Amino acid sequence: MAHTQGRARVTPTSALHAGLHEALPQMARTFRDPWWIIGSAAMMLAGVAGVVPQDIDVLCSRQDALRLREAWRDHVDTDYRPADEARFRSAFARFVHLPMPVEVMGGLELMTEAGWQPVRVHDDMRIDIAGIAVRIPTRQEQRRILLAFGRGKDLAKAARLSVPEHPHVA
Repeated sequence: MAHTQGRARVTPTSALHAGLHEALPQMARTFRDPWWIIGSAAMMLAGVAGVVPQDIDVLCSRQDALRLREAWRDHVDTDYRPADEARFRSAFARFVHLPMPVEVMGGLELMTEAGWQPVRVHDDMRIDIAGIAVRIPTRQEQRRILLAFGRGKDLAKAARLSVPEHPHVA
């Protein structure tokens, strides 16, 4: 079970926040299993400076991804193909009717030396956005996931998430 830290408040001051404000009510109604915002959007929500997300990546169960795809069936970008399909597999859908595209990865798995492995979040925190508690991985957990993904862009993001081993209190 994921550890939950304190709650922070987010205001709609960017395309990310506008996209979240529009997408979250439907996701909260549709999803039945735990889910997380991951990737660059999670980094920005965690306060990493200088991150400019191009989309909102959502990690959820396969069933929830299929439910959302049905709810937003008129908004699926059927022409879009995610990069690195040989490295990742999931019930994937990209929705483009929002201020920022949403990419849902249901039951995401990563190809490793040991074969296909589920991508899991072990430690998270909750952010309050428009009255909805949104889970994001902790910075350390985001770094672990990005390092596991192993692509150049993921490694560059992971480097921005250095987490001090012993935080100092000033």
